[in-house]
Amino acid sequence: MISQLGTAAVEPMGWGYALALGGAVLVTGIAKSGFGGGIGILAVPLVAMALPADRAVGVMLPILIAADVFAVAQHARHADRKHLTWTLSGGLAGIAIGLAVLWWYAGSPRGMSLMLTLTIGVICLAFVGVQAYRLVGGRLPRVPGGPWPGRISGAAGGVTSTLAHAAGPVMTVYFLERQLAKRVLVGTMVSYFFIVNWAKVPGYAWLGVLTWERFVEAMWFVWLVPVGALIGWWMLKRVPEKPFTAIMYLATAAAGGRMVVVGVMGLFD
Repeated sequence: MISQLGTAAVEPMGWGYALALGGAVLVTGIAKSGFGGGIGILAVPLVAMALPADRAVGVMLPILIAADVFAVAQHARHADRKHLTWTLSGGLAGIAIGLAVLWWYAGSPRGMSLMLTLTIGVICLAFVGVQAYRLVGGRLPRVPGGPWPGRISGAAGGVTSTLAHAAGPVMTVYFLERQLAKRVLVGTMVSYFFIVNWAKVPGYAWLGVLTWERFVEAMWFVWLVPVGALIGWWMLKRVPEKPFTAIMYLATAAAGGRMVVVGVMGLFD
């Protein structure tokens, strides 16, 4: 059955796992507070240091949805319906593409976990590379307005979200180009992620990436989301954002690089 393709069994929780997942949830909460830019991308590779990649992605999805609930309750009423409609129409297509890739990974001789490990690592390194390019003064190509650029951006977000929960940087570039008022920008983005994350649930369940056991695992740590958000709000007033963000990006590069090495070695094993 398709539901058996993922790693459904739950292994006993060790300290390494608890620290990795707890840290990832705190990072997610901090990112949802608006502090640290796109540091939320660190969450999945951090968990994947202690778990197989497919299990890490599955466990993180309920946590992200829980985090989205807080953000949607506060900001969704300010969403721009036009841009949300454009990006979501593309986002749903992107989710279908991402699920097709996961299905192909599951049927490959190397298995879903190894292929997903390599994919997540490459996405993390690409994200850090783009941030480093911008830091040294490089300019990214401008994303034009209109329905099709919105759909294409949404589709790219859907694919990266499905494979690595890493659509934040993609969608941030698109929405910032629209020059929306701050609360409209935030409201549109959180609404996009809330709907996209929920839309991944049936496909994840079908592929065995999200199981009841992994949902229960996530619930043990979900309480750390508001804790992370509170830490982020505290840091907004007391911690210099750029040095902290730089450290998180370096950690993302290290975790992503490790995943690439593990993935490449696995391919040739």
